Amino acid sequence: MRTAATYQNAKVWPALPVTILVMSFALPPEVSISLGSLRLSPYRITLIVMLVPAINLLTQNRKAPAGLIDGLMAGHGLWAALSLMLTMGVADGIESGGIYFIETFGAYLLARAYVRTYEDFVAVTRLIFTVAASLLAFAIIESFSGAHILREPFKAVFGGPGPHVIEPRLGLTRAFTSFEHPILFGVFSASAFAGTYFILVNGEINSKTAKKLAVVAMATFFSLSGGPFTALALQMGLIGWDRATAGVANRWSIFLALMAGAWLVLTLLSNRSPVLVFISYLTFSANSAYNRVHIWNYGTAEVARHPMIGIGLNDWIRAPWMSSSMDNFWLLTTVRYGLPALIFLAAAVWLVGWKQAQDTQLDLPLKNARKAWIITILSFVLAGLTVHFWNALMVHFFFLIGCGMAITTARQSQPAMQQKQSILPQPREQLSWT
Repeated sequence: MRTAATYQNAKVWPALPVTILVMSFALPPEVSISLGSLRLSPYRITLIVMLVPAINLLTQNRKAPAGLIDGLMAGHGLWAALSLMLTMGVADGIESGGIYFIETFGAYLLARAYVRTYEDFVAVTRLIFTVAASLLAFAIIESFSGAHILREPFKAVFGGPGPHVIEPRLGLTRAFTSFEHPILFGVFSASAFAGTYFILVNGEINSKTAKKLAVVAMATFFSLSGGPFTALALQMGLIGWDRATAGVANRWSIFLALMAGAWLVLTLLSNRSPVLVFISYLTFSANSAYNRVHIWNYGTAEVARHPMIGIGLNDWIRAPWMSSSMDNFWLLTTVRYGLPALIFLAAAVWLVGWKQAQDTQLDLPLKNARKAWIITILSFVLAGLTVHFWNALMVHFFFLIGCGMAITTARQSQPAMQQKQSILPQPREQLSWT
């Protein structure tokens, strides 16, 4: 009988390129070298070096050959690069578009090439948790002391702007740790929650396993940002539904019906679209909510003016008192690169989840891995309505999309031999995806 514990014991860490990439997220942006106007951070260097080997591995993968999803992900990066060349000029477009392609499709491709099996997926989950837990120590000191003990020393050695000043919240300094903004650190930390619950603690909640979940929650908390809180709350809510409806037939269809009903009620009773309602309430303060509503209104107007190729990195039309920051990943992607770029990306993410849902004969560990991935990606989708993903966090997001492909083909790589029983705790039977 195959068990989660058996797989967990099979591999401690992912392949070396994956380990280097994820661990590079714990290095501050000051750890970079410049080649003219091009900034090469550790994760960019990793992606550039591994691009050709990853392509070679994918072309040789007979069990999970390249297909439509890979084409959509490549299409997203290529369309964005084309948009930048058309809007910014060929020279600037090639430089900016090339980096964007590396950070998006390159990150996806690295996961696609080196994260192939359930064991690989478990190893990645463990590594992400380890990085988030390590950053928690810095976040605690940062929040209570106000000293950025991770970025400031690297700034002294490598130079760079260092962390900018942000107004405290709840009497605490918002923790940057190794990221450019506390929001990015918070979303990264929150992304470890579902994987920790479904895979690392096997769906069990007790005094021992709760400590790991608390580590992720605490790391998210010290970002003191609404977007990460929303991502974490969504994961907790979906896990709560999974536990509460154990044994209920068609429980996820019921859940989708309830969400559709809520959407319909908001459409009928509110003078704003449901998207605007969600954006308004998924923020930390009234001022942030007010600003994000205006971002949505001006941003969608920009999309209507430039629907196909966007405006590139050019400035967008907005009220004079608004900043240039567009805190909405999905909207900014469309504004910059056009609707086709959004459609390519959204279709690819949806197809990965759809392919996972088609196989109803999965072993219980694989069912839990599937739920971990889907819930994590949904938290990114929701957080992306109030947060823009850039640099390391954007790479992390596209890397996770690639990791999801491993779950769609995991049954093909499962060993035929009978797995040995493990004495470690088994995942809860009621967590099956039904």
